[in-house]
Amino acid sequence: MKISYNWLKEYIKFKESPAGIADALTQSGSEIKAIDRSGGDHVMDMEITPNRSDCLSYIGIAREVSALTGKAVKMPPLKIKEPSGKAPFTVDIKDKDLCPRYTARLITDAKVAESPGWLKKKITVMGLRPVNNVVDITNFVLFELGQPLHAFDYDRIKGGSLIIRRARRDEKMTTIDNVERRLEKDMLVIADKERPVALGGVMGGLDTEVTEATKNVLLESAYFNPTSIRRTSFKLALMSESSYRFERSVDPGTVLPASNRAALLIKDICGGKIGALIDKGIRPKKGQTVALRIERLNKILNLGLKEAYVKKVLTALGLKASSGRKGTVKVSVPTFRQDVNYEIDLIEEIARMHGYKNIDTTIPRVIPHHERKLLPWRVKEKVREVLTLMGLNEVITCAMLSRTNLQKVFGRDMPEAIAVKNYLSFDQEIMRTCLLPSMLTPLSHNINRGVKDLKIFEIGNVYRKDLKPADGYSTTNICIAMTGLFSSGWQREKRPVTFLDLKGILKKLCFNLGLDPKKLTIDVQSQVEYDGKAIGNMTALSARVRDAFDLRQEIFIAEINIGALSFINLDKRFRDIPKHPSVKRDISLIAGDNVSFEKIASLVKKQAGEFVERIEPFDEYTGKHIPPDRHGLAFRIEYRDRKRTLTAAEVDKMHSAIRKSLVEELGVTLR
Repeated sequence: MKISYNWLKEYIKFKESPAGIADALTQSGSEIKAIDRSGGDHVMDMEITPNRSDCLSYIGIAREVSALTGKAVKMPPLKIKEPSGKAPFTVDIKDKDLCPRYTARLITDAKVAESPGWLKKKITVMGLRPVNNVVDITNFVLFELGQPLHAFDYDRIKGGSLIIRRARRDEKMTTIDNVERRLEKDMLVIADKERPVALGGVMGGLDTEVTEATKNVLLESAYFNPTSIRRTSFKLALMSESSYRFERSVDPGTVLPASNRAALLIKDICGGKIGALIDKGIRPKKGQTVALRIERLNKILNLGLKEAYVKKVLTALGLKASSGRKGTVKVSVPTFRQDVNYEIDLIEEIARMHGYKNIDTTIPRVIPHHERKLLPWRVKEKVREVLTLMGLNEVITCAMLSRTNLQKVFGRDMPEAIAVKNYLSFDQEIMRTCLLPSMLTPLSHNINRGVKDLKIFEIGNVYRKDLKPADGYSTTNICIAMTGLFSSGWQREKRPVTFLDLKGILKKLCFNLGLDPKKLTIDVQSQVEYDGKAIGNMTALSARVRDAFDLRQEIFIAEINIGALSFINLDKRFRDIPKHPSVKRDISLIAGDNVSFEKIASLVKKQAGEFVERIEPFDEYTGKHIPPDRHGLAFRIEYRDRKRTLTAAEVDKMHSAIRKSLVEELGVTLR
């Protein structure tokens, strides 16, 4: 927001220079990004945080300056003597959820013309173009008090009635920027008996705008639902000074005072006669009362502030502070400070006004806890650690995606998908139901740029209507994707990734999560099960999906639901470092293609039992001197007894028994 130094001084007489007051405001949390000279004035460009809608006005900034300088704020005249008699028009609020309060005031015999110089100067310094005295007055009051107003040409309102309602399906209206807009049924409009005459809180209509031909003005001042204004402004790509304030929630207590202020100015500048007022809807309630404990304040800020100082600061900010029970200050929060609801909010106010630079930096005391991380967090960390050590790279994608991408993957709409009502773009219109569509984006991005050997994974939440509301309709999944060439630690040549590589990673992951890899199975439908319970899917990406995402190579993908793995056990067990040496022996053999290393390892452990510490393959060979349906395999067995040193004779005996069993039970040929 732009703030004129000279205009600000009309509400509070302070001595600080433009640079000095800009520094003070910045230190208190209202950052001044730049100061521009404009004639004999200085215009400050202020960054207002979304929770401080009260600072979107000169009076709001004046309150901040008052607390910083100790000077009093001079308020403009806001009271008016209401004329008697019945209003010649009516107001009907059809939707009180979107419009809790609406006021309309008639001003007759106004002379609409060019604004006086002082008013045009103020409007111009705020970055707007002066229009005429009535419109400029409404903008002046908007900047002064933070309450948007709108003026209608009363004589162009059909039926002498204003109706506040939702737009009808495919209803149209032309706004004052001369653009015809198609409205949606959730948008709030101000209508007369025949058509909409304004987009509530966003922009007025061209048909009823105030021009130099206008004689009678109907002045609107209202409180609109912030969410409704934000959605309408976004959907129509139409932002105004009014919508900017309404969507951040204006002060409901300023609705009538702002109307009074504008009416008085129109009377003085335009010569109008103030007529009847209709005020409908909920009257603003008094602000809540919050108790502030001085001891608590000083403990959090590490200060020694006195009660009198605290009351002085809060009073300067426009809050009513009085002594409460022993050691407390009772604070009545006015309606313009909607961001102050709890004791900690008051402590923040004292902190920023006292000056953050005047508060010493301290390190909070660390309270030991036997388990600082809950199991779901530890599981994610373990999955990330295991997959990274296996050579996979983690990717992080957006939880929202386009409906088109979801249809490309599944070939249909997903009824369980959760739509985002206020999405920022069509690429983010629904929440992902699984990680697969999100994973295809980094795959396509890398492959199409020449990076064709990929092993990636993502751990993230997915969202569906059929999940538990208590869990936020979400659950955590792991998605692993592999494509291109694969190489392991003991193989010297790279080879194409296969379905078995992905299966091996899943089994390794199960083992590291304290699960039994033998209970992990994959059925003919590519469904992954653990101990008979479905936990996910593993498949090769279909040609249809690959074509849709411009992927020209085979891709294997698995997605597992972590929440379905209820038997995860991350308890660590430690044992002493072995005191006795191990003995290693190698076995080289030729086996049929139906003999897996898993079968060989199982047989070895069966024969030697607790004395086998490790079995590790280190070579595999197919080709010359090996029959077509067989393969050569070499592996190393490490023997150890943790109680004593094994003799060579004992190791030879166990090793010989293992070799014999391999021949007899698995039909291998020893080399």
